[in-house]
This record gives sequence, structure tokens and C-alpha cells, in this order.
Amino acid sequence: MPSTLKRLVGLELKANECNTSLIVLGCGLLMPVVFTMTPSNLAQAAMPGELFLPLLTIFAFGSLFLPEQTVEIGAVINSKQTQLWWLYLLRFIWYAVVLAMLATVLIGVYAFFNVGVNLLILWFDFVVKILLVGSITVLSYSLSRSLAVAYLLPTAYFALCIGYRYLGAVNIMTFMRHRTVSDNWIQLLLAELFLAISFLSLKSRPVRG
Repeated sequence: MPSTLKRLVGLELKANECNTSLIVLGCGLLMPVVFTMTPSNLAQAAMPGELFLPLLTIFAFGSLFLPEQTVEIGAVINSKQTQLWWLYLLRFIWYAVVLAMLATVLIGVYAFFNVGVNLLILWFDFVVKILLVGSITVLSYSLSRSLAVAYLLPTAYFALCIGYRYLGAVNIMTFMRHRTVSDNWIQLLLAELFLAISFLSLKSRPVRG
């Protein structure tokens, strides 16, 4: 099993994750163009992480459920030594790390320009948004088994957060709406709950996407 999983990781990262990761990182280069890197307050500093990162998150995590794109990966999955939900978990962890790295770089840029906000809280806010939107994407697919739904529901949620001001603690525009960091803890708990439900569902019903 360990050797099979190691082989799967190598094949998967080479075949599927690299291209999507490069696109995500490339799009991340647009943040200094679209948003100021010398914000004057917390709400302004939060804009890249609460507006732009969720869109990249939907794009990245939606690709979790694409079919295996090489014969070798399909062979490993079909061997039944590694269940399909392991592949989804591997992809989730990979993209979560990539997006968290992007958030960390953004915080590093803020630190370079001596932005006068609490950067640790801001980094936590960005990472929570990644996990919450990612968990909604995974939950959408695990309950519907539809790739279209996996993209549609988190996108609709994102649009609702922008257009509807009364979502309270579950609005991902936390600091942009001048709410407190306690909302992030609620969102983190929701993300953990959604992920637990999602992967239990995927494990019990390992159907191909």
C-alpha cells in the first residue's frame, strides 16, 4: 500500500496538478495589478484574499474531480489497492497548500511594504476562506456527483456573499464587511464539518467523477 500510494502521488502530481497549479500561481500575479499592495486599512488589505483568492479556490478545487488523465493513474485506481477518495484527498491537500502559499506570498508583500495591519490575523482570514470555499466545492460534488454542481454552488455562494449583506458570520467578506475575526473560527468549523461529510460520502460511495 505505501509503495502504491507513493507511485500514485508521483503520477498524479506530474499528470494533473502541475498545469492547474501553474495557472493558479500565474493568476496570482494579477493581484498586484488589480489590488493595491499598500492598503491603508484592514478592509482594503483583505480585498485580494476575500475577493480574488476564493475565485482561484473554486477553479482549483473544482478540478479535484476530473477523470484520471493517464492510463497509469487509472491502473493504480483500478487495482483497488488505492480507493478513488484517496486521489481526491491528495488533490485537495495539494491545492490547499498551493493556495496557502499564494496567501503567504501576499502577506509577505504586505510585510515588505510595512502595511499597518495585523498580518497574522489577515493570513488566517485568507487561509480560512480557502478552506471554506474548497469544502463547499467538495461537499457539492460529494452530494451531487456532478462536476457542474461542484463549480456552480460555490460560485453562487461567492456571488451571494458579494451581493447580500446579511449572511452574518458565514459571509466570506469578513474584514471587508468590518466584522470580527471570530467569524473566521465559525467558518473554519463549518469547513471542517463539510470536509468530514464530503470525504465520508466519497469513501462510502467511491463513484468516478
